[in-house]
Amino acid sequence: MFGLLKMFYYLLNSGFKLVNPNMNPLRYAPLQVKLVASILLACFWCLAFGEYFKKFDGIAYNMFGHIAVIGMAFITWGVFKLSKNIYGPRQGTQAYLRTPDFASRCDELTDEQRATIIKTLNKK
Repeated sequence: MFGLLKMFYYLLNSGFKLVNPNMNPLRYAPLQVKLVASILLACFWCLAFGEYFKKFDGIAYNMFGHIAVIGMAFITWGVFKLSKNIYGPRQGTQAYLRTPDFASRCDELTDEQRATIIKTLNKK
């Protein structure tokens, strides 16, 4: 009995490692490869379960559903990353000397104000 529980614990633990994007073998692949591989794996799993349960009429709907969900997950991640890069917090002098649309703010500051801002940033 203890061996069976140990086996289930191992399968559960390794299953979470397989699904975790930071631990599975696709972690070093480019984004396009991750997207295509995830969609192909989902389609093959739909096909395998469809054959197992003899539900051949719903396989295509499951495959298209998985393509839509996985595709939208990657698109959402890309939009969030792009918006973070565009509108996210800036480091160094970019945070004080530029506006959010990257226009120069230097013409609004005097030379002394600019020098104090740069000194305070260099101290951090």
